[in-house]
Amino acid sequence: MSVSGILTKTIGGIGLALVAYDSHKAGQHYSSLNISEAKSGSLSRNVIEDLSSDSPSAVKLKLKKGLLHYKMDENISGFVTGPKGYFKGFSGMLVHNAIPCVLSLGTLLTKGTLSKFFGAGLLICGGMILAQEIFGLGKKKSE
Repeated sequence: MSVSGILTKTIGGIGLALVAYDSHKAGQHYSSLNISEAKSGSLSRNVIEDLSSDSPSAVKLKLKKGLLHYKMDENISGFVTGPKGYFKGFSGMLVHNAIPCVLSLGTLLTKGTLSKFFGAGLLICGGMILAQEIFGLGKKKSE
């Protein structure tokens, strides 16, 4: 394998690693966000139900308060809502980074000149992202 081939495959590997890292971090963020939203929605519904009692029963009131305290302390619901949020964030960021992902995969999975074209495309795409996000070139000015 030539030096240019090794450099091309290295660029593809780095590009794919950056896309995977970005998607993983977005998945973690959406996972914690989804857990927080589900927990706050559940607690707000229980507080409203607790405040609007339809009967003056002391037993029902104690049961409602006990359920509210249980829901404030429980952590089991995160096992369901967490992975759902992670998948949503991960897949959303993967779709957002579709072009660099395809270029990276093309660089790694092809050989010869085609691999070098994918690598050049990946470098151009990375340069455009740097120019826009880091240096602000080509971004619309907010009013």
